[in-house]
Amino acid sequence: MEKRKAEDGDGAGPEGSKRARVEPANGAAAAAAAAPPAAPAAGAAAAPKKLGIDLEKLQKAKLALQKQKELAEKLKKAGITLGKPGAAAAAAGAAAAAAAAAPKPVTKLPPPLILDDEGREIDPLTGKPKEQPAPAAQAPGLAAQQLEQQQKAAAEAAEKFFDPTIGNRGLRRLERRPRASFQFVEEGQLQKQAEQDRLRSHFGDDAAKQLAAKRRQEAAAPAGRASANLVPLGVRVEAPPEALPEEPIPEVEWWDARILADKRSYGNVVEGEPAQLREDRITSYVEHPVHIEPPAEAPPPPPQPLKLTKREVKKLRTQRRIAREKEKQELISQGLLEPPKPKVKISNLMRVLGEEATADPTAIEQEVRKQMAERATAHEDRNLARMLTPAERKDKKLKKLIGDEGVETHVALYKIGDLSNNQLRFKVDVNAKENHMTGCSLAVAGAFSLVVVEGTAKTLRRYEKLMLRRIDWNAGREEEEEEGAEERPPNYCYLVWQGVVKDPFFRKFRSENAASEAGARKLLTDRGVGHFWELCEAYATDE
Repeated sequence: MEKRKAEDGDGAGPEGSKRARVEPANGAAAAAAAAPPAAPAAGAAAAPKKLGIDLEKLQKAKLALQKQKELAEKLKKAGITLGKPGAAAAAAGAAAAAAAAAPKPVTKLPPPLILDDEGREIDPLTGKPKEQPAPAAQAPGLAAQQLEQQQKAAAEAAEKFFDPTIGNRGLRRLERRPRASFQFVEEGQLQKQAEQDRLRSHFGDDAAKQLAAKRRQEAAAPAGRASANLVPLGVRVEAPPEALPEEPIPEVEWWDARILADKRSYGNVVEGEPAQLREDRITSYVEHPVHIEPPAEAPPPPPQPLKLTKREVKKLRTQRRIAREKEKQELISQGLLEPPKPKVKISNLMRVLGEEATADPTAIEQEVRKQMAERATAHEDRNLARMLTPAERKDKKLKKLIGDEGVETHVALYKIGDLSNNQLRFKVDVNAKENHMTGCSLAVAGAFSLVVVEGTAKTLRRYEKLMLRRIDWNAGREEEEEEGAEERPPNYCYLVWQGVVKDPFFRKFRSENAASEAGARKLLTDRGVGHFWELCEAYATDE
């Protein structure tokens, strides 16, 4: 009865008893919300104690409920309706009380992860590796469909958000660039291109276009009408060359028909009868044959460079040196080249090093002298590296002596009256050998002598000056006449012929003597230059 009365006193009448019976179900927050603010303090304090609720938590719930009411009033003034404010406040109070009265959850730690040597997870109960679930099988075309849908969605987004008037760069950016691959050159492609360039340079663009059109027609032609120039690769059986038909021998040559009275035959010339000529057609004019270029014709000289003055040469040299130094500085600034060390000498020691030189003068001076010695050694090594080897020095001297060697072999033929003097013969032979020339000097008893020399154009010019200007061919004649020797005609030397041959006839220079003209002719014929004797013999001197 006392308990019932106390509850009735706290509830203040039948309403208080009703609220007291509902409190265990709705919680302390609902009881506090339903109680009027003018309830006695003793009654408010007694109820929480009986239910086992802390006063501080209850006070916090009341403050939260009051803030909820204030918020509801503000929302109502603003025209926002959130249902009944009393029900929401009651629910919020009940939730706060339940959260305060509920015990705190205990956090459960996950089981430890144990792995074996191969990285597989081990079951702690069985001690064996767990079986990994097999990956889900994916449809073959599912990935492609997903990729296509993603690309389509990206394209639609690009069309939606990009202005077409300024160029749809987004779509071009979404297009995937094709992967680079090998581009093999077809057989004959470079040859065709070179031939087109050659035709274009010689005959213009029209000829090149005609050739390209012709090749396109040949490529488009059917297999049965393939061009004869398109020979398939493989083993080729070469047919024997067809013999060219021989031209019939004419009865009268065309150059003789003009002056013959009978243009159809020579008459009985073979039997000894003279041919009948039209003497009015015979004049002083001679028909010269067409000149045939020799097999080793020298190429035309290259264009000569522009001759510069000394001032222009110095200016170009300065510009090249400045450009080279600028390039070196750029490499140093990019870190590709190590910057040079400061060039320290005894004279600029204090100016370059400064305070470092005063710290330890003796050590600094030794280091500077060491650097000076290294620089001198490096300079000598560079000079030694630029120095030519004995073989290179010999080749350079030989090239300077004989000039540029080409495919041409220059030949000169000299006719000399008497070559029996040993002093003259020594000069002829030694100068030919020093100029690295081939040939022979042939002295014939009772006749003239001749000298054949082969070499380059530069050596022949030098040898010509020797034979025609420097040598005195009549030297020593006065002394022989004083001694009572027979008087001989004056000696001479003439340049009979000078030209170019394909291959040299001699391998070195030799001196030969012949007892007669027949022996001299045989010596020259064995070398393949027997006609040289006839040239010298037919050459008219000023005797």
